[in-house]
Amino acid sequence: MHHDGPDVACLQFVLGLGGDYDGELTSHYDDATEQAVATYQTAHALPPSGAADVNTLVAMGIYAAPAQLAARADTCTADANLPVGATGAGVACIQRRLAALGLFAGAVDGVLGQTTIDSIKAFQAKSPPLAVDGLAGPSTLAALGVWGGHAGTAAAATSSPAGGLPASAAPMGPWPAPHLDYPNWNLTAQGIPFYGASTPCSLDDANTIASQFALDDADVSTQQWAVYIASREGGCRYAAVNFNPATRDDSHCTFQLNALSGMFEPHGELGRLGWTPDNVKESMTACADAASDLWIYCGKGPWTKPYRCLQPWENDLGPLGDE
Repeated sequence: MHHDGPDVACLQFVLGLGGDYDGELTSHYDDATEQAVATYQTAHALPPSGAADVNTLVAMGIYAAPAQLAARADTCTADANLPVGATGAGVACIQRRLAALGLFAGAVDGVLGQTTIDSIKAFQAKSPPLAVDGLAGPSTLAALGVWGGHAGTAAAATSSPAGGLPASAAPMGPWPAPHLDYPNWNLTAQGIPFYGASTPCSLDDANTIASQFALDDADVSTQQWAVYIASREGGCRYAAVNFNPATRDDSHCTFQLNALSGMFEPHGELGRLGWTPDNVKESMTACADAASDLWIYCGKGPWTKPYRCLQPWENDLGPLGDE
């Protein structure tokens, strides 16, 4: 019997990246999906059953069952943004993954040379909306399924007690940001990015967001981009927070911290709902943690087309397809 649902959409997306599936992300394990799985299996010396079993999902890099992964000698990860000429196990990992996709025919020598760069470009060309630049950045490695969440140009960050932020002030962030070619990318006088006419984050709030991403080794450009997204999604406004007191988490995760005048007074917008600056600060910090964790696996995927990136351990029902 076949499973339907978001796991199948994830499977279809990864099959599409490799050119084995060109249909819609229907979340339905239909004949086209089964045929695409069989095609993938044939190309990777797996039994062409058409069922996305454990070995198939592990080979595709979208099933993270520890027992299966530990049993595979070729399980590996790579750092993002490695420079041309870089050497090491991470480069060899990229080469093996590209070879498995039929895009790299050179020696797996662990050297990031022109042959490897050309193969990365070939993968990017088959995997829109990735930029075809030959750079193994976070989004490209996430799409390949080999990114370990670290960037070669990562900024250092110091954690605070219990994973939170110091009570006094947030750490300094990577400002001023440069002018970048993102839609409606604007900068405040302090160089903090914000979207269009949205409310920019304050310096303290921008530092809070950037530091949470830095704790997960996000590079400077991704820290800046996360603040731009925070402005775009909620204008960095307290009023946009939707906190679920039953589960004590953010059910609408955006990064809002700018207190509007009087909103915490007894008759203010948030005061009537029991909000205080302290619990909103805690809520925002938890939200930034969750977003940076998602960034580790998905790169910028959740916020850029095709707006899909499912962690393999989310809603883990085991292998898909025939059982």
